[in-house]
Amino acid sequence: IKVVGIPQAGSSVKAGRAEGVVDGSLDTVRAIVEDYGGYEKFMPHFRASRVLSRRGSSALVYMQASVAKDTITLWAQLKIGPKPNAGQTRVIEAKMVQGNLDAMFARWELTPIDREHTLVAFQLLMDPKVPLPASLVSNENEKASQKTIRALRHVVAERAALANNGKH
Repeated sequence: IKVVGIPQAGSSVKAGRAEGVVDGSLDTVRAIVEDYGGYEKFMPHFRASRVLSRRGSSALVYMQASVAKDTITLWAQLKIGPKPNAGQTRVIEAKMVQGNLDAMFARWELTPIDREHTLVAFQLLMDPKVPLPASLVSNENEKASQKTIRALRHVVAERAALANNGKH
């Protein structure tokens, strides 16, 4: 998994961006990424994710995350949904509408490699309204983006195993 920090205009905090190959088809990966209410089941630090309203593939979602070794609880209402496709790449973005963070933004980029593999990029910016050094928050964003790719790989593998067990 490749991980980088992405500078953000007007902020000293960097977003974390991780990129890696997931052993699953684009449709399989997209189904998990677009199950916004299921984020608490696999996303690192998520304690709650509830769809408040939905229109097609877009939704208003309440999320709660615990950070800093469970000492800080962050919450936000996010508008999440697909963006116009960039070629074969499917893009899903989440932007904070309200919450106890200065900023929150997430972006998934799903690009099919072949029928059984998808290149996934996940970018995350969480800037809590707490006095922490920007370097620490930036580092956490990078770690969380990497953990998210790992967690997505794990849930895709679990679902594939369950599907294969049902075939025997």
